[in-house]
Amino acid sequence: MGSKKLTTEAKIFDAANSIFLLFGYHGTTIQQIATKADVNTAAIHYYFRSKEKLYRNVVESIIDIFLRNRSQIISNSKRFEETRWFFFTELYNNKELFEKTLKELYPDVWDRNLNDIKNWIDNTNTQLPNP
Repeated sequence: MGSKKLTTEAKIFDAANSIFLLFGYHGTTIQQIATKADVNTAAIHYYFRSKEKLYRNVVESIIDIFLRNRSQIISNSKRFEETRWFFFTELYNNKELFEKTLKELYPDVWDRNLNDIKNWIDNTNTQLPNP
């Protein structure tokens, strides 16, 4: 973001995005996010109300990029691996909340998006992008 300072809300979101991508919903704590964002836990609750609502925002961001500009994910090997890992772990370790989030975000096409994600994971399981 250059020389511009991130707002507290953006710092929290960025921290949550990177931690959820690594550890998924169940492996992430509010304290981890607060520490990475250099804020107190009350700030997270103030801006996002709950871990689940923060997770929903992160999932929306990741899926939005996935659905609208998949080449952005594929062209960056770190982002590719993080996104694939996140989808894989959430589909198998947190399926209920992940599907609930998809249903809230995309009520008419959530199942199609879910199948698209599953197919992408299956088809990229052995394909790695060039760094």
